[in-house]
Amino acid sequence: MRTPAVLVVLAVLAALCPSPATAAPAICDQNTPLTLIGLDTTTGTLLFSVPPLGEGTGWQVEIDATGRTARAYPDPPKGLYSGSVGPGPVLAVISCGDACVQPMQWKGGAWQPLGEPLRAPTASNLAPTYDAAGAPWLVVQGTPAADGRFPTWAYRLEGRDWIGRGPLDVLAVGQPPALPAPQRKDGVLIGTGLFSASGSPAPWVETVPTLPAARRGQIVALTGSSAAYLSADGVVYLSDDSGKKWRRSTWTPWGAPEIVGSWRQGKDYWVDLAFGNHLGGLRLVWYDRRVPSAGERILLTRLIPGGGWTTLAEAPSEIRTKGGDVLPIGHVVVPKGDTWLLLSGCVATPEGSGVVVRVLDGQELSDARFVAFSRP
Repeated sequence: MRTPAVLVVLAVLAALCPSPATAAPAICDQNTPLTLIGLDTTTGTLLFSVPPLGEGTGWQVEIDATGRTARAYPDPPKGLYSGSVGPGPVLAVISCGDACVQPMQWKGGAWQPLGEPLRAPTASNLAPTYDAAGAPWLVVQGTPAADGRFPTWAYRLEGRDWIGRGPLDVLAVGQPPALPAPQRKDGVLIGTGLFSASGSPAPWVETVPTLPAARRGQIVALTGSSAAYLSADGVVYLSDDSGKKWRRSTWTPWGAPEIVGSWRQGKDYWVDLAFGNHLGGLRLVWYDRRVPSAGERILLTRLIPGGGWTTLAEAPSEIRTKGGDVLPIGHVVVPKGDTWLLLSGCVATPEGSGVVVRVLDGQELSDARFVAFSRP
């Protein structure tokens, strides 16, 4: 996910603003970052973190899959970090001492401890998720080696205990790092590694594209055997046979390679993954800067394994209000099914705080609307 540009000062959001009767007091302004924590792919619920405004408290904001409601909850636990994408309530962790973490689960508008604390190596990253059977997992990532391999250790919650499912060195870890495995109902993927309750950890692809260190990217599972690899410079590689062979995709939304040959990838246009789980279809966002006078535009595209590419929608990469304010799109998320959400950063209005949302419901892209942060 790209880091959004700094929002310009928002004086009035004109027709996008809510009525004073329904808006909550401001909890953030145009300078407050809105950070995506995680996504429950069963409900499509998104959870964001909002830091304190001045001397106030921090918040979590829960946005539903339709982009119509946004609820703000105060006082997140101190030191909460990481976040899950998977079929269950968002998971995260907090530190409980030296080399100790306590997994947490978001339920009913609050964080609750999940299972017993877990000892984790120092200087490690943690990636929670669920398998397709609904069991929580926590994958610990160590420091990568020069060849790009990450040492990883996976743990599955059984009862109240986190049961180790073996170490494995993996490549091409992406964002989100860990996801349910399409190959096994009781398994999860992280990079090229497959962990499961019913088998030993093993690679789920034979190879990844061989690229210089600066171009190494992330692997994405589309089905049990189909995969995509997005390099650091936005080039897409595809495999239909579990990584035995890879081919570079030459498709663009504007036509054949000879048509776009004069445009430079990384300068005139850029490619990124929409945030979410790509099982069943690769969802890419194209940032089009080919005509500077027209401003940057985004194109939402989808590849169906065994099928072809489709351009679903096109829009400016920023939202302009009637008052002349500019809101860059900060997050492009696929929360559930074929629904896409395009969200601005935090927006401050005289009536309160919120976010501006555009929704692609599988048919058309909606107009922008302001969604105020309510407090249950």
